[in-house]
Amino acid sequence: MNHKGFSLIELIVVIILISILAVAVAPKFDGTASYEAHTHRAQLISSLRLTQQRAMQQTDVTDNFCHEIVFDDVKSRYGIPNRIDCTATSPAFLPGWKEDATGHTVDDRYQVSFDINGLANPQKVGFDWMGRPTGSCDGGCEINVTRPGETTLVVTIEPEGYIHVFDLP
Repeated sequence: MNHKGFSLIELIVVIILISILAVAVAPKFDGTASYEAHTHRAQLISSLRLTQQRAMQQTDVTDNFCHEIVFDDVKSRYGIPNRIDCTATSPAFLPGWKEDATGHTVDDRYQVSFDINGLANPQKVGFDWMGRPTGSCDGGCEINVTRPGETTLVVTIEPEGYIHVFDLP
């Protein structure tokens, strides 16, 4: 007897394989919007670490460099308005403000925002000559990277200055 067709086991295996592929591949077709918060978090970590490194290397008090990042309350952006004047805050972000290596402005279409410990901006994160956080992060803090409808991503700065993230698999 010559039967043509698939057995029940073969059909179940194929359905399981298609389900696994659908779960793994389907989110890739959403576009880049779902990855924006992750991208901006990585940029923020780089900016924080660069500012921290500058603070530990530029220790001459006569230079009076400002080793801080200001989180603006007007737009989703951060940076330092004036590398020499640490008293500058959000209003000093003039329309002609340009980011240096520690600054970044999020395009409005991505709707990514930042806050420190859930508090409203403007806020500052600075570092002392040993790389420890100062300003709004004095004693350690959590910087939230938020995009509406998605999980909030967190950058943690420990009291000793260790900057890290913790992602669940």
